[in-house]
Amino acid sequence: MAAAVPEVAVPVIDTFTTQVLAYAKKNKGGLPVGMQTGVASFPVLVSDRIDPAAMAWAEEKQRNRFACFARLVVVDSAQGYVGMYRGKPALGRAYASHLIEKGARYFQPQG
Repeated sequence: MAAAVPEVAVPVIDTFTTQVLAYAKKNKGGLPVGMQTGVASFPVLVSDRIDPAAMAWAEEKQRNRFACFARLVVVDSAQGYVGMYRGKPALGRAYASHLIEKGARYFQPQG
């Protein structure tokens, strides 16, 4: 899920991520999350005004809820830079390679 916003700050990313995970969890098919299933998402915020703390927050780690993973993506349209976490977290490590591959495919870093 992606949104263009006037400015990206940590509270904006946090709220958007919570909303995206709630939407993904509510609208996934099959078994409920946690019963051998889960959801992963890439909440994407695009702006030409990025708080450096917000970019650092997005790149710091994957955000997890019970059986739900989010890899935040912040697109700085003024600088042509895409920031996101690209590592392997302890929780959700089994899916990390898949998420790293998808992140690299869809959100190539520019800077």
